[in-house]
Amino acid sequence: MLLQRIITAVVLLIVLLLVTVFLPPVSFRVFIAIASAIAMWEWLRLTATASAARMIALVYLIAAGWVAISGFDDIAVVGPGAAIPGAPWAGWMGQMATAVAALGALFWTVVVPFILSRADTQRTAASTLISLAAIIIVGGSALALAMLHQQHGAWFIFSFLAVIWCADTFAYFGGKHFGGAKLAPAISPGKTRSGAICGLVAAVIWMLATMFIEGSFAAYVHQYFPAVVVLLVGAVLAIYSMIGDLFESLIKRRAGVKDSSNLLPGHGGFWDRFDSILSVTPLVLALWMLIRHYY
Repeated sequence: MLLQRIITAVVLLIVLLLVTVFLPPVSFRVFIAIASAIAMWEWLRLTATASAARMIALVYLIAAGWVAISGFDDIAVVGPGAAIPGAPWAGWMGQMATAVAALGALFWTVVVPFILSRADTQRTAASTLISLAAIIIVGGSALALAMLHQQHGAWFIFSFLAVIWCADTFAYFGGKHFGGAKLAPAISPGKTRSGAICGLVAAVIWMLATMFIEGSFAAYVHQYFPAVVVLLVGAVLAIYSMIGDLFESLIKRRAGVKDSSNLLPGHGGFWDRFDSILSVTPLVLALWMLIRHYY
């Protein structure tokens, strides 16, 4: 199982490297459009009807594909670390980004912690509001990733995603090694507090290690804030990464399934792999927009 998980992760990483670094920027946007459409379908098939999940995901894929291919034609590619007012945040994209940042931050900071605090695993997974959240959160995260990649480049995206990967990976292995008290036993019995601490520390160390590397996410934040704030950002993003993971675990437990799908051997589905990205990306987007507005 672990070998299968590693092989799938390596294949995904190679694909991500190809579309992010070696192929034209449109390749990354198309990849994100397809991956997010699958993740949206996986989310909605648990919280809505199967027919609604297929229809909404298909309509979303068509719209996201169009935006990926032609919606960025008038946006100039900006070098790493640059933050130029206007494009690509002008017009409808800027308005959409603002709405996504606000709604995403509200959802993951207020709504989801409230849901998790109740740990109601017996309730049905079907929910109109959570289904609506799927459309906003998944679609908004995909748009944010595409725009940040367009403006800041591949290394910025990888260094930002690595914060999540460090938190997830070290939480898993740290929990296996140290064990101890459960983090949320009713929701996800396999997760431990020791693992959560390991993941948080790993994310902070990654931010520290990349803070002075040009073009990285940490270096970008460090342009405007002292080092201690950069490390705090890493810790906060690690926490939100765990919130996204726990939220998906709760929905799956309510739906009575182990994985969101079986499309990725050893990992389950795309939502299983991207759950933390969906909870962290709106926060990164909100941080970016605050920096752009005030600095």
